Amino acid sequence: MNAIPGLSACIITLNEEQNLARCLRSLGFANEIIVVDSGSRDQTIDIAKKYGARVLHREFDNYIAQKNFAVDQARGSWILFLDADEEASKELESEIRTLLAKSGSDDNQRLPARRSGNALLDGYLVPRKTYYLGQWIHHGGWYPDYTIRLFRKGRGSFVGKTFHERVRVDGRFGRLRKPILHYSYRDIREHLDVINRYSDLFAAERLEAGKRNGILFSLGKAAMKFLTMYFWKMGFLDGRAGLVIAVLGSYYNFLKYIKVWEAHRNSGPTAKKEMQN
Repeated sequence: MNAIPGLSACIITLNEEQNLARCLRSLGFANEIIVVDSGSRDQTIDIAKKYGARVLHREFDNYIAQKNFAVDQARGSWILFLDADEEASKELESEIRTLLAKSGSDDNQRLPARRSGNALLDGYLVPRKTYYLGQWIHHGGWYPDYTIRLFRKGRGSFVGKTFHERVRVDGRFGRLRKPILHYSYRDIREHLDVINRYSDLFAAERLEAGKRNGILFSLGKAAMKFLTMYFWKMGFLDGRAGLVIAVLGSYYNFLKYIKVWEAHRNSGPTAKKEMQN
């Protein structure tokens, strides 16, 4: 099928040869694909070029700046932002086609925002479905996991802290029904590596803000996370995978707060810097 006029797909990469081809194959409906790479040493760049992406290099400083740089390079009026380990489902492609076709087009590069009654919508929350331990996850807080991924250029930008960035839309936003597909951690070892890295980042932010906590607080946060994911958000319905997700979610909560306690206990002025490095 033809590409959607005015739609730019954006991705940031670093050594994503195992994921990128799947992601790019799903984006054939975009009028352009922009890949911002921060120094890949594998086949990432070759794969991006193979699928016709416009490849740009930028030294990585943080996720927010990196993603906003990609958005700034886009030529289209609408932005669809994916991570390299994601793909747009066929159903989502059809939904986006219908959405933008209804909104009309002044020319091939300029698409007005869709109207809902008399109100313009400038961004759209998209559900994300994650594949983990050999199955699709439907509970435990991992689904539908709505985030704004489709937005009008000039009306949306990434904001947040060091990680867990999000799109803030200047205007009204709606909700799409069909999902982005997320192929997360290849195994539990990779999941644990990410937990360790992200807990370092979280602790560094908390230290920088001058916040403190103790062991009991950390344990309480861990316990509440498990109860929330496994029971309140019905992670038990995902079977053994749901149990693993809840346990590791609890462990992540414990780790990110106990690292703050450890840093204050050591009371070294370099504690925060060591976590950031």
